[in-house]
Amino acid sequence: MITRRTLLAGAATGSVLLVAACTSDQPTPPGPLPPDSTETPRVDPNTHRVVTRTPAGDTVVPSGPDAALAASRALLAAATAVVVLADAPVSASPDPTASPDATASSDPTPTGTPTPGPTATPGTAGPTPEPSPTGSPSPTDDPHAAAAALARELGIPAFVDSPELTAELDRLQTRTVFAFGSPQYVGDREVIDAPASGAEVDLPGLPAEAEPAPVLALHAPGTDPLALAVLAAAKLVPTEAGHPGATAESTASVKQHEGPLLAVGDGFGTDEQFAAQVEATRTATEFPGGGIVPLPNHHMIALYGHPQTAALGMMGEQPPAQAVERLNKLLDEYREHMPDLTVMGSFEIIASVASAGAGKDGNYTYETPIDLLMPWIEAAEANDIYVVLDLQPGRKRFLEQAKVYEDLLKRPTVGLALDPEWRLKPNQKHLQQIGQVPIDEVNEVGAWLADLVAEHKLPPKVLTLHQFQTRMIVERERLDTSRPEIQYLVHVDGQGPQGSKQATWEVIRRDLPEGVFLGWKNFEDEDVPMLTPKQTVDQVHPTPHFISYQ
Repeated sequence: MITRRTLLAGAATGSVLLVAACTSDQPTPPGPLPPDSTETPRVDPNTHRVVTRTPAGDTVVPSGPDAALAASRALLAAATAVVVLADAPVSASPDPTASPDATASSDPTPTGTPTPGPTATPGTAGPTPEPSPTGSPSPTDDPHAAAAALARELGIPAFVDSPELTAELDRLQTRTVFAFGSPQYVGDREVIDAPASGAEVDLPGLPAEAEPAPVLALHAPGTDPLALAVLAAAKLVPTEAGHPGATAESTASVKQHEGPLLAVGDGFGTDEQFAAQVEATRTATEFPGGGIVPLPNHHMIALYGHPQTAALGMMGEQPPAQAVERLNKLLDEYREHMPDLTVMGSFEIIASVASAGAGKDGNYTYETPIDLLMPWIEAAEANDIYVVLDLQPGRKRFLEQAKVYEDLLKRPTVGLALDPEWRLKPNQKHLQQIGQVPIDEVNEVGAWLADLVAEHKLPPKVLTLHQFQTRMIVERERLDTSRPEIQYLVHVDGQGPQGSKQATWEVIRRDLPEGVFLGWKNFEDEDVPMLTPKQTVDQVHPTPHFISYQ
């Protein structure tokens, strides 16, 4: 049975709670408080209860040690009983040398494997363990998961002990704390050692039943289970998605839901950025297979080149309609060998071309007029094909040239690629050296493109970085991947014998920044031999999210 370890500190505390509750003869009726309500719910001092509230708008709860507190502030108006996990949970084992969490995986995500969001919050790895028979988690349990499991059984929130906790428990009118360990910041409340199971608890009102607020909840992969327990206390069942439009299912839910959304975890940005994502999800056309987010749920197969010449790749070997037919045949082959993945087409168009001559501006780059690109973009839009505009800027900065194509980049299915091979320093000329770009110039483009996406409430855009030598992107480890509007993809452009291409692939994907996706290129004339679609799928690992043909 449960034991009370610390009782309420005298009658005075109980009186304060009673006075707060008795501003009216009756407790607050069931149902969530409306947005922006400043009301303090009236709770019955003789039974436990959870009262929800409705956020005023789309809200983001970032991951971190205070995620559960932030979720509580957004969703709960009262919770008279809570679970609290102390920093150093009491162990049922007398052996102080017992091994740490045995359920958590020690294998990190393989280098170069794209992930939809940043690193998971500590304490979330591994399956939810069974609570230990004595009531406190053993060293082989995940304490966060154990505390969250008890909270779910009792229908109440769970928190980590911290200096900010006292004020939140005061706001929630908490009277009873189920403690894992010895919390220091719960104030003068009844503290009960956490039982092995909620079935051992016999207190009025528990398990608590709350009326859910009209909120649609999402959570990023790896969200702390304590934050998810708060959502469960508010009777919300969140969808795992790193963006409201990540999948067909999440997109449908967002379109059907008329109230606010709440997102828990990293990758959603600020409240304002998240609200823009929600609006884009409700208005943008979905990709084949569903959702408005290009990666990771879509794998793209692309023709690469320039519309005006066959010398620069397959794009220029036929007009747009025939290019669509050619691409569709290629897509059929990949779909045969990637049956469990969503495969869609792409045109990667060289928008600005490295030039042998300096040109009028002396920058050794030819900027293709937009009216010559439009037939290709319109053909792509009519056939569910994603467009990537590739920049070979010569002596210009990438941002200066990206702005030339701003009107095209405002279109929902047009992304951007930077090709550092053709980025010259002053006085350099093409084919005399391999170009390179400092990471600050790349981040400058990423920030500008992210602002463009946010301003026009567009789906996330793919920003591709071409690379076949490590020196081509200086200090790549400082790539800023923090903006949710941008999905970065490093496209490995090695050519030649397959052994050399695989060696380049391994070098470029080494130490890839977190959350960056990978692309592979097959060269029709330069590869010895060029891989077939089946060979590409079988031999290139991890499976690229973008495979282009030049």
